[in-house]
This record gives sequence, structure tokens and C-alpha cells, in this order.
Amino acid sequence: MSVALEDAVGPRTTRLSVLVSSSEANAIAQRAEAANLSVSAYLRAQALNAAPVENDQDALAVFDQIIDGIITRIDETNTSLEAALARMTPKP
Repeated sequence: MSVALEDAVGPRTTRLSVLVSSSEANAIAQRAEAANLSVSAYLRAQALNAAPVENDQDALAVFDQIIDGIITRIDETNTSLEAALARMTPKP
């Protein structure tokens, strides 16, 4: 399943408006909170992923994928920084 955050190209500048009832808005907010996502991130995940998030376990799986992607990027950055520092360190 792709993660909505990975699909974003450039800044998010387009706003979509969707009419929902008060109870629907509350339910969406509760599901987003349970998934530990903002409402926007939750709705993007629901709309853009091939398999929509249907329950807390699915939401946690999406969250885990987001975290895994962040960890991978941090590891890649650390490797690049270590290589750059090694090149800059004077040899005795």
C-alpha cells in the first residue's frame, strides 16, 4: 500500500471542500485521532491508498509505514553526513 505522504510532490496548496454532517465530522476526527494522524493526513490516506484504512489495525499499519519511511530517510541522511564528515576530517 502506498503512503499518501510519499506521493506528495511539492507543497500542498490546493484545498478540497467536502460537506459532512456534524456526526460524520466527529467520527472522522475520532478515527484520525485513533490512527494518530491529522484529519487531513487521515483523509489523504483513505482517498489515495489502494486499500483504504477500515479499522484501527489498518490505521496503525499506515502509521507504521510512515514511520518506516522516516527512519529510512534518517538512516540515508546519517550515512551521507558520516561520509561527508569523513572526507572533511584531517588525516594525521
